[in-house]
Amino acid sequence: MIRHVAVFKFNDDMMPETIDDIDNTLATLPDIIPEILTFRTGRDIGLTGGAWDYGVVADFASSADYTTYATNPDHVHMVKNVVGPHVKQSARLQYECQTTDIRWQTPDV
Repeated sequence: MIRHVAVFKFNDDMMPETIDDIDNTLATLPDIIPEILTFRTGRDIGLTGGAWDYGVVADFASSADYTTYATNPDHVHMVKNVVGPHVKQSARLQYECQTTDIRWQTPDV
């Protein structure tokens, strides 16, 4: 499985209503792009300083499915015209991950 993570720092004049619009628009992507297995977005909740403002995490069955998502015209439009104008910095990461959650267990002492 391929996990895609994108994080954003918004422009200083970003309004909460605009973030709501971004949330609502991005939420349509799983209905448009069937290759998306899971799709989550969220705002930073301020637990640590220096964090990014907003993040997207999406899972795909394969790298080909991720490429389909990344090059989909609706996705490209949203990145360039809905999110992009409000972003001063972004970072992306795609990595291969296991399909099951791994829980850290303390070794018996």
